[in-house]
Amino acid sequence: MKERIRSLHENRIFALIIWLIAIFAAIVLMQNTTSLIQQKGQPQLANDSQPVVAQSIQRDWGRDVGNTYNVTAVFNKASGQIGSTEQAAIDSTISKLQSHQKFYGIKAIQTLATNPTAQDQFLSADKSTEIVQLSIDRNQGEIRVIANQLQGQLSTTGLDSYVTSPEIVNDVANQKISQVTTVATVILFILALIIMGILFKSLVAPIISTLAILMAYVVSLSIVNNLAVHLNFAYSEYTPLMVMLTTILLGLMSHFVLLRQFRQQLEDGKPANAAIKDSIRYVRYFLLVTGITLGLTFAGFALFKFSTLRAVATLVVPVILTILATLTVSPIFMNLLGERFFWPAVASEPHQHGFWNRMTRFGLWQPIVAIIAVLYFVGPFAYSYRNNLNFNASNTLESSQQSLTGMRVLNAHFTQGKATPVTIYVKSSDRLDNEKSLLQLDNLTTKLQSMPGVSGVTSLTQPNGQPIAENYVNSQLNDFTTELKGATDQLDDLTDSLKDDRTNLNQVKLSSDADKIDSLASRSSRLVSDTTTVHSQVDEIAGRANVSQRRSASKLVRRYQRLLNLINTQLQTVSSNMRALSDELSQNQTDASDVSSNVSSYTTQIKDVQNDLKKTTKSLSGLVKSYNDIYNYLSALQASDAAKIYYLTPEQLTSSQFQQSLMTNTSENYKTTTLQVTLKDAANAKNTAATVQRLQDEVSTQLQGTSLKNADVAYAGQPVVQSTVQSALLSQIGWIALLIVGVFFIVLAIVSRSVLQAFYWLLTFGLAAAAATQLAQMMTAFLSGETTFNWQVPLIAMVPILILGVTQLMQVAINYRYNDLPFIDWLLPSLTEMGQTLRHRLFAVVAFSLGLLFTGYAPIVTVGWIMIFTVLIFNVILPILIAAFGKLTVTLPQHKPKSKHRA
Repeated sequence: MKERIRSLHENRIFALIIWLIAIFAAIVLMQNTTSLIQQKGQPQLANDSQPVVAQSIQRDWGRDVGNTYNVTAVFNKASGQIGSTEQAAIDSTISKLQSHQKFYGIKAIQTLATNPTAQDQFLSADKSTEIVQLSIDRNQGEIRVIANQLQGQLSTTGLDSYVTSPEIVNDVANQKISQVTTVATVILFILALIIMGILFKSLVAPIISTLAILMAYVVSLSIVNNLAVHLNFAYSEYTPLMVMLTTILLGLMSHFVLLRQFRQQLEDGKPANAAIKDSIRYVRYFLLVTGITLGLTFAGFALFKFSTLRAVATLVVPVILTILATLTVSPIFMNLLGERFFWPAVASEPHQHGFWNRMTRFGLWQPIVAIIAVLYFVGPFAYSYRNNLNFNASNTLESSQQSLTGMRVLNAHFTQGKATPVTIYVKSSDRLDNEKSLLQLDNLTTKLQSMPGVSGVTSLTQPNGQPIAENYVNSQLNDFTTELKGATDQLDDLTDSLKDDRTNLNQVKLSSDADKIDSLASRSSRLVSDTTTVHSQVDEIAGRANVSQRRSASKLVRRYQRLLNLINTQLQTVSSNMRALSDELSQNQTDASDVSSNVSSYTTQIKDVQNDLKKTTKSLSGLVKSYNDIYNYLSALQASDAAKIYYLTPEQLTSSQFQQSLMTNTSENYKTTTLQVTLKDAANAKNTAATVQRLQDEVSTQLQGTSLKNADVAYAGQPVVQSTVQSALLSQIGWIALLIVGVFFIVLAIVSRSVLQAFYWLLTFGLAAAAATQLAQMMTAFLSGETTFNWQVPLIAMVPILILGVTQLMQVAINYRYNDLPFIDWLLPSLTEMGQTLRHRLFAVVAFSLGLLFTGYAPIVTVGWIMIFTVLIFNVILPILIAAFGKLTVTLPQHKPKSKHRA
């Protein structure tokens, strides 16, 4: 039984069983990678970061829209303006959507009809694009599912409709990354199979080595995914890709060294079992120091607070498992197959490759010239590299994505930053629906509107992004001064009227007396006339009496009788007239007495009234002057900047317009409000982060010393998220470089037992990597016109570049350490020998990189170019600089102290 167990152990059957169990468990327990990328792919920001704080404030917003995210429905007419027909179609679509609000998790719908005071925010200036804002419950489900459902629901005849938001675009980007990672994995495993087949001219060796790499990859990915799910390890959208790159590239390099040594042992005539032991013994130290270097470097990323950086620490798992698979899985089949492992070709044909030999000779020939030549041709690329990264996921997507198209339509018809606004939350301990707080909010709004890089700002006091004139003191002063001017003009007229009344007032009263006097004169004239008539009648009677005496009696008697009757009648009339005259004269005397008395009394009153009018006129003149002074002051105040302040009267506070803004822009308890800032540039612009920082500084400065100085302020929106990510990454760049260089240098120095040479080698590697990155950026700009690349490209590229550098420099360090020749004698033969594998190394890396280019996904393509340029530059300048610096180290003249004694 012991012999059987020993036989199984020697044949490594137990290792195979363990790996089979591990593979089975990994497959059974494998977490869905696509879902993990969707759920945990985005950078997990710190709890005290602005977007996280803003989200916590929004969660408690109330009004049934807490814990929601905004989705924008875009309706666009390709040509012309949205007319009444299209508007009716939009209204009908929204009406149908409102009837299914609960199904889609819609908490609120804001449209042009529900926000008449904010028309410019919902309808573009060219009237071709209209938007509808939807508040979606965060617990409704996966955002891409909701977006697809809404896209179908919002389809409107005659219009192009889109559903977009930064969250949807990020989700689409994550989905794209997941798909590309799957494609890249398939391509690279096929290429690994082909590469090993070409390098060893074998059919069996590539299958076994690729199988070992595949086993390491499956187990590694399963462990990494489970760590993220069950232990909440950091996870990024590119974690599966980096796990795959680590496993395949490290697996290729380690298997190449192992299988090459195994074939060499077989060619030397050793049996398979002994050849395997010797091969493992040969590569064990190399794989150990390589694994330690990579493991310590990746593990060091766990110290960073930024989740995307911490996610790199999980690459320790594939590093360990790939090395274990190389040392355990492949030897099982190597032991079983022996020489047949390399079937159909076993023996390798020796070829002398002199490229490194020539580069080493050049470095030894003139070290300083060689160093200058390298710096001249490579240095400018390394020196000119600049941090030219973009932090927007939309840059990695095709324009055919409907959410991305919707975002571009928004930016084209409104402003570049319309699709990705910045939301500023201001949370106070007191209510904000009062004049004092509103004044500060409006001042803040106006100040932010004048900032460079800001296109517009909407707020509680300016819901349409424009000041409401009647809510400002200068407008209110305009109405007041107009009324004051009218009152002043009336006072001027009254003063003039009173001045006239001082001379004309007696005429008004005396006019009636004059009428009475005229009446008296008329009556007197009539009395005089009547008296004359009476006298004439009396004279006539007397005359007629004398005539009657000279005529006949009969005639005279009759005539006299008639005349007497007539006279009697006339006398009665005279008597009546006389009585009337007597009465009139008596009345005239009374009226005349009254008029005389009234005139005398009225004259006195006239004098008193004139004195009073004189005093009143003087007072009114002083009042008019005061009113004019007030009017001039208020007019000057109205024209000054001091009057450009926000003030709501009690009536305006209760107006429907302000109440609508209050409902839209404040929380349920009226203690939190938002300001939405639209930037002039899209979120992926270079200056977005600087604009966001200026925005934060300006808000902090503006609120100092006001009633809102103690308010909590938080910022949300895609530009803020990108700015936070950018700040988190760039602030750690120095520490990342120190970690990589520190671990790499320490291990190199320990292995080579040379600090100075290790420094030169590491400097060579850094020079090649920096130059390669700049060349890759130039190549990307040349091929695609994109002058920037995604911010995660350096992190992704770091993995394969670090593996290439570690595996290659560790071979140099080991060779240097275990060499017995003097250093100068060691340089040429050792570098020439190591250069014999150059073409294999270049072929493997370039083929591997071409596989990345075939994915067609911009970030991965850029990583491929960086790998290609790095391996080419590094393998050209490495032998030159090793030889040049090595020779200078040994041959530089040393200062010798002068002798104190002369010869």
